[in-house]
Amino acid sequence: MYINGRNAVLEAIRAGERVEKVFFLYGTEGEGSAAIRKIAKEKGVPCTVIDKERFRRLERKARLKTRSQGVVAWINPIFYVEIDDIVTLAYERGRAPLLVAMDGITDPRNLGAVIRSAECAGLDGIVFSRDGSPGINDVVVKTSAGAAHFMPIARADNLAHILKRTRDSGLKVVGLDERGEQSYTEIDLTEPTVIVIGNEGKGLSRAVANACDKLISIPMMGKISSLNVSVAAGVVFFEALRQRGEEAKDRSNCTSSGHQAGAQADRDDRPKEGLR
Repeated sequence: MYINGRNAVLEAIRAGERVEKVFFLYGTEGEGSAAIRKIAKEKGVPCTVIDKERFRRLERKARLKTRSQGVVAWINPIFYVEIDDIVTLAYERGRAPLLVAMDGITDPRNLGAVIRSAECAGLDGIVFSRDGSPGINDVVVKTSAGAAHFMPIARADNLAHILKRTRDSGLKVVGLDERGEQSYTEIDLTEPTVIVIGNEGKGLSRAVANACDKLISIPMMGKISSLNVSVAAGVVFFEALRQRGEEAKDRSNCTSSGHQAGAQADRDDRPKEGLR
């Protein structure tokens, strides 16, 4: 949802609300704007300045009932959880945890498509790097076909650090990268595993690649050397589902129109607390 007005935006950030981004009208200056920028920088909330035409379009999209005072903020309706909560709940359900971590995916449609594939393949949760990511916005939720509301999602200020900590706790961290010498079908995905997906153009960052136990790749047979990031992720997710075949028999199937009715019930016990 959107909020507007200098005081409303300032207090929302101070209070720790899930403010994903602040939009300023070009030319908006003054004490109020400076205070928002200062606290936003401290809290890691990105700010952007847009011209009058784009700002008016944003105001119409947000359906604001009051004057914006040249500042509008997007508050995420998704509740984030801690990665430790995702792993713990999977173990409590008698499962070997299977997560996906996304390193710097910038296109919200790709992010939404990966979330949709992860939900359909029965993954336990998602973690994405805050740096460079669009966050879970309306485009992500729509592209995910609503799967973002069912999947436990964590976000990390330092993804490499989180992956190292997760690896130290006993999970295998596997990076999907064209540099990987081992095929995705040659690795055991029935173990507790985090599958790491990289940026659309650059792939995995050096720090994240170094945090992985190993790098895997998808063999290419045609003239094009790579797949779209969401397609590549789906290929590996469903290989994991195939390897975990006995477990998958009791899961609801996904179709092109979305998951079937049983999928929501199967995830009702996923974490809703542990909020940041």
